Amino acid sequence: MKGNIRNFFPGGNTSLGFYSFYDYIISQDTATRKICIKGGPGTGKSSLMKKIGTFFNDKGYDVEYHHCSSDNNSLDGVVIKGLDVAILDGTSPHVVDPQNPGAVDEILNMGQHWNEDGFKKYREDIIKTNKQIKGRFQRAYKFIGASKLIHDDWSNYNKTALDRSKLAVLQEDLKNKILSNYEIASIGAERHLFATAFTPNGIVTFIDSLYESSEKVYVLNGGPGTGKTQILKFILEEAIKRGFFVEVYHDPLIPERIEHIIIPNLKTALVTSNEINQKKFIGTQIFMDNLLDYALVDKDEVQKDKDIFYKLLNEGLTVIASAKKLHDDLEKYYIENMNFEEIDEAYDKLVNRLLKYEKEHEINKTI
Repeated sequence: MKGNIRNFFPGGNTSLGFYSFYDYIISQDTATRKICIKGGPGTGKSSLMKKIGTFFNDKGYDVEYHHCSSDNNSLDGVVIKGLDVAILDGTSPHVVDPQNPGAVDEILNMGQHWNEDGFKKYREDIIKTNKQIKGRFQRAYKFIGASKLIHDDWSNYNKTALDRSKLAVLQEDLKNKILSNYEIASIGAERHLFATAFTPNGIVTFIDSLYESSEKVYVLNGGPGTGKTQILKFILEEAIKRGFFVEVYHDPLIPERIEHIIIPNLKTALVTSNEINQKKFIGTQIFMDNLLDYALVDKDEVQKDKDIFYKLLNEGLTVIASAKKLHDDLEKYYIENMNFEEIDEAYDKLVNRLLKYEKEHEINKTI
């Protein structure tokens, strides 16, 4: 019987540039092994991680796939739950290096499987393409950053119309519904990742599969500045104070802002249907517009903000897509010079090593 699969983005293309939550993929304190893969594009990093994930998922292990926001069909990491093993792409822009070499971390160098001489004729092309890719992302971040400035203006219109007394009442009501049976006790824990990302294929979100095991789902519907973030932060803090572990999913536009939270032990999720994901969720619907006095909002100005915001954001997404095309060109230089038979051998050796960890886990369970 196969295990469960969950999908995330550990990093994102945001208004602040590339923003990483890589440290939350797996803890150094709990990891059996953390393998950092080094190598250029097209060297087989993502394919190897997918194969490892499929192998252990078929054996019944729950697996986490951590996707690349710059190519959502590619992986930045895979985690095998139960074995507490993570394999991560350790290359730019999310550089990962061993923190506890030998004890926890190690490097798997895909460069040892390439033909170095074969790169000589592509040297200038590789350097040029890498510069172009870097320039595209810098341009994309400028568009996304500009969209955030307009988003702030849109948000401010709603904030001026927000009835904060009603917001406080709603917060307390949700706290009582979710946490009333639990006293403030030991401090819990939290894990931060992205469920939604700006990708070459547009705005992609995995939230549907992440909250599907939740039995209680509260849906906060509303645009920016309507109080959704305040509610999520409030419930997060109250849950942590009661000793719960909380999954925190961040906004791809403003990475400090929370988009969703899930409290697994309570089988409870608070998700937002917002101006970015534009999702419709099944659950208890909470319409944040009911907290606004629209007599205080200039609807024409808000509509202008909306139009400009989406135009700038879509320009940023278009540039990210163009960077992906350049990245595909770069991969060709590496694929041509890779010894994939050696990579297959490296995969077999890695699987055998991980199976040893499986045996060690089984032995530890019997002790």
